[in-house]
Amino acid sequence: MLMDVQQIWVQAAARVAERLHYGQKDKAGVDYFQGHLSTVASLGRTWQEKVVGYLHDASEDTPYSLEQVLTLLEEEAQVKMDEEVKEEIKQALHLLNHHLASDRESYIRGIASHSLARAVKLNAVKMNDLTHNMDLQRLPAPTAKDYQRLERYRREYEYLSRQE
Repeated sequence: MLMDVQQIWVQAAARVAERLHYGQKDKAGVDYFQGHLSTVASLGRTWQEKVVGYLHDASEDTPYSLEQVLTLLEEEAQVKMDEEVKEEIKQALHLLNHHLASDRESYIRGIASHSLARAVKLNAVKMNDLTHNMDLQRLPAPTAKDYQRLERYRREYEYLSRQE
């Protein structure tokens, strides 16, 4: 049976993300791929949301550029992505890299302006990136800095929720 092309992209993104984030841990000390990226990707409603869910931190938290990540994705899938779809995914990944924004407010406004980036950052029905980050129960001993970050995430979550 031939595998659905959309599933090929999702599985390729998972393998690339697992490879690029190998050995990384989240703030709770959990494997970053298993604990965070797989959770975010699993909540995607479309294959594009799943692909971006797996790859949303790749150019932010690894030495790979956005272009390199997309090249690795195509190499892993062993097929070229449709240019229009690739551009949409590239824009979402760009917006989700906070290092590329001038400040946090610009970062959140950019995400709010792009439906795919917004869907990955915030899924109104299920937990996604922000709500996962806001779950302090996953941290063994939250600090004052964690609580400050939680408040910032809550404000961003409320803002993005109003954009849908």
